[in-house]
Amino acid sequence: MASPNACPVWRPDDCDGGANCPPRCPRYVAPDGTAYTVYDRAECPVEPPSADEPAGVDPATAETSLVAVGADEVVGVAAFDGATAGGRVELEAGADPAVGTELARQLVARRASEADDDPDGDGWLTIRGPASSLSRLADELGDASTVSDGTDPSARAELDVDLTADAARRTAFAPARRADVTAPPDVAALVDPETVAVVGATDREGAIGRVVVENLLDSFDGEVIPVTPRHDAVCGLPVTDSVDALEQGAVDLAVVVLPSDAAVEAVRDAAAAGVDAVAVLSAGFGESDDEAGAGRERELGRIAAENDLALVGPNALGVISTRSGLNASFAPTVPTAGGVSVLSHSGAMITAILDWAAAEGVGVRDVVSVGNGAGIGEEVLLRHWGRDPETSVVLAYLEDVADGRTFVEAAREVTPSTPVVALKSGRSEAGAAAAASHTGALVGDDAGFDAAFDAAGVIRVGSQRELYDLVSLFETRPLPAGDRVAVVTNAGGPGVLATDAVAAADLAVAEYSAETTERLADALPDAASAANPVDVLGDADVDRFVDALEIVLADPGVDVAIVVTTPHPLVSRADLARAVGDAGRRYGKPVLTCFSGGPLDESVRNALAEAGVPNYPDADRAATALAAAASYVRDRGARHREPTSIDVGRERVDGRLRAAGEDGRTTLGVESMDLLDDYGVTTPESTLARSRAEAIDAARAFDGPVAMKVAAPEAAHKTEVGAVAIDVPVDEVGPTYDELLDGVRDAVPDATVRGILVQAMAPDGVECLVGVTRHPRFGPLVTFGLGGVLVEHLEDVAHGLPPLSKADARELIRDIEAAGILDGARGRPPADLDALADALVRLSRLAVDQPAIREFEVNPLVAAPDGAFAVDFHAELVGEDGSGRPG
Repeated sequence: MASPNACPVWRPDDCDGGANCPPRCPRYVAPDGTAYTVYDRAECPVEPPSADEPAGVDPATAETSLVAVGADEVVGVAAFDGATAGGRVELEAGADPAVGTELARQLVARRASEADDDPDGDGWLTIRGPASSLSRLADELGDASTVSDGTDPSARAELDVDLTADAARRTAFAPARRADVTAPPDVAALVDPETVAVVGATDREGAIGRVVVENLLDSFDGEVIPVTPRHDAVCGLPVTDSVDALEQGAVDLAVVVLPSDAAVEAVRDAAAAGVDAVAVLSAGFGESDDEAGAGRERELGRIAAENDLALVGPNALGVISTRSGLNASFAPTVPTAGGVSVLSHSGAMITAILDWAAAEGVGVRDVVSVGNGAGIGEEVLLRHWGRDPETSVVLAYLEDVADGRTFVEAAREVTPSTPVVALKSGRSEAGAAAAASHTGALVGDDAGFDAAFDAAGVIRVGSQRELYDLVSLFETRPLPAGDRVAVVTNAGGPGVLATDAVAAADLAVAEYSAETTERLADALPDAASAANPVDVLGDADVDRFVDALEIVLADPGVDVAIVVTTPHPLVSRADLARAVGDAGRRYGKPVLTCFSGGPLDESVRNALAEAGVPNYPDADRAATALAAAASYVRDRGARHREPTSIDVGRERVDGRLRAAGEDGRTTLGVESMDLLDDYGVTTPESTLARSRAEAIDAARAFDGPVAMKVAAPEAAHKTEVGAVAIDVPVDEVGPTYDELLDGVRDAVPDATVRGILVQAMAPDGVECLVGVTRHPRFGPLVTFGLGGVLVEHLEDVAHGLPPLSKADARELIRDIEAAGILDGARGRPPADLDALADALVRLSRLAVDQPAIREFEVNPLVAAPDGAFAVDFHAELVGEDGSGRPG
């Protein structure tokens, strides 16, 4: 059950706020639980103070002026004067310093946002104000700021903020409002109907047509109409003979449980009768693996599209919603109301999810079984729940997505305000081994889903356990503002294990302030530990637990707490659950429990649910869920970045690819390196030699040894067939030319040799690989990893959806396990990561702009200390039949 102060989205017009609220949200709750609202001065409902503060910015004439109001009184102001590029923060006596921090933070947010539009500005903001407030903000911004005179909290300090730094710019991201999510087709009739018709209703015991009617009668607030010619009444309700006998526009949702052929006709009749939504529970469609079933499914989709029907199914479990007790399915019960909305391709998974939710006290909003997915796509439901203020998290079980790009677009709109947690089945690799490039051997169907989910902000989990653990955390709220974790326990061993789990999950073990440590020492027995983890000792009762918990929650260096306990006669777990839930609400910080041991009593499960506290049987699971939630909070709103704008020679490349197609070519090699040049990717100077003499002349034009590569489409992996030589001195170019030709002809007798590329040697650096393949759902997919001949054996690669921004490219580079090699290893200088990221951006744009290229690979792309150099290229073109072969 969601906690009373849950704030699932950024809704500044009607939310109460919390200490975990994102930057630029006008609501704020200080750690002591006091609520404040930050207004622009002109909109403040309370008369702001006059400008009688110490010398500084006059708020009455300031370019930016913010006012913090608590209990109908002004408790602080922040102002900025563009003429001096300085700002200030003033607090009333006794006002919480955290309010001053929030005012300064919002001042930074506004100035950082404006700095992006002012390229001539110096990018700095200097704020003067209470040291107790500015030092907190300095800790948050880290290297992006410096504070002076901040040692005495009662004094005034000066904070210099680099508005161009990532930490400062993050404050400028305004989280998405619900209203920012594109309105989907109206699916309200699907989840919140007033009248439901069951087409194929029956009085026969055990039949689905009877079960659905009974389920509706058990809990649904609206009207139920059985539709059948076989009975006069079903479950005591009068029936309507046929769908076309329904009153025009009188039914919101029709549930169809007829045999497949009759089901198609029923949907057609429902559309004619003005029904808005249809759930087809019938089987015998695409899942039956015969053409007749597939044809019936296509016809359902056509009817739905032509009549704007919100259709789910066929082969679906149905629809459930706690809005009005709707159970238009053959699932046994309606769950408890809450914030989890469920989308599933599997009806069996839905019954498992509902069983888990009931056992753990997790509240549910809507449940939609999409079945075979002939009607509305996943993106429609995502957008619907993205605009629903009562949906706090979307749980998705996916076997595929109908339209990959549309799914990504919708998820990008929704995830900044509503987390989407997905369990995607089918991780096996298929069809890649025969690909001509290294990349093709490294990319399976599932890699595209990983990249798409990452680009869209969807949190992918690997198991049902992870799914449940994370969803329960998102549903209870509030979310952690950061990753600094406090552990409070009455058991030394489990406390240490919990701390280890926190560190292993890449969370921060919180470091307490001196004040917190002193307060803990005063509150706890001498033998207790005031460090993290806090050990309140085995004889602790609930009060001692809570005393310690409240002290650590009050520490500004703590974002979240985990309470760890084992069965103990002095501790009522039900009472402890209620107490820690109350403490978390008052301090606006999440508290998780780890009640390890055997199954929990029903009274404890109920207390946890009522308190809005997620519980985990071991600390590893708690830390894993917490790490995913902290990562979501950190990245939401900033996941999708606009692609970096670049100048490219697209028209020239279009012409070259057209000419290659007209020549019947389906493979390009090193002879086509000029395609990369046209997209601004740096390549070493080169000449395609078609004779021994031309090769010698080309080599003499270069300063130093050269690389020589056979240009032949059948020699994609040149090292393996002896088609490449490097560091060739000029006086050996002639013999090497002959040796390369002979070697390729021996290894690949049918090779079409177009010449030998004589290429200046690239600078020394780290060999990388950049490849592009085409995913059947998501289109172009960029792969990055270390290059060379061992790439397929290492399989250390990362994937992204193009076009990439510079930030996306840098993230892709850092995502490989061997990224540290690029920073310099064994005394080697670091690679030019900026140039490497730029090359990735440009190659990703090539992938998007040129659909005639089915896949391509640059291997190696040498990341040198002073640039990135593409030294080899291989591409497969789309043939006339849509493949990489001639049509």
